[in-house]
Amino acid sequence: MAALVEGSDVMTMWTEVQVIADVAAGIGIVLTLFYSIWSFRTTLRDSYYAELDRIYFDLLKLGLERPYLLEFPKSPDPEKAREYDAYAFMVWNFVETVFDRCQGWSKRRLRETWFPVIAAENARHRDWFDVPENRRKFKEHFCQFIEKRYPTPLRPESPQRRQKRVR
Repeated sequence: MAALVEGSDVMTMWTEVQVIADVAAGIGIVLTLFYSIWSFRTTLRDSYYAELDRIYFDLLKLGLERPYLLEFPKSPDPEKAREYDAYAFMVWNFVETVFDRCQGWSKRRLRETWFPVIAAENARHRDWFDVPENRRKFKEHFCQFIEKRYPTPLRPESPQRRQKRVR
């Protein structure tokens, strides 16, 4: 009978080992899941940054190649005014994309990097954005963000801006 008792003790010991192994495996699976989520989010954030960086580089390069695109048109040349209009729309469309990508509590690092770019482009192309027909090209939520975060300073209206508004 002693052999049978020892055998049941061995079975109980192996059962305990199996329970411990199952718990350890469960914990390992949960930790692996959390690591996978963290890794995916990090990769996604890095890809967002890389994509935004590439697009912004292309916009800056275009501005260097054609410096007149960096200012609200001052000359009466209609061709340059059309080019500026297209360029400013591209810039503001990029800024709206940055805004969209930076939404959410986990996007703090993207906001730290890209909100200064929004401020710089707002300062450069705000006159274009303030033209009512241009503003209608963007989501209301984005327009409200720009108004709240980057209010326009009180300044005399430029002749070009007045002329666009009158049309």
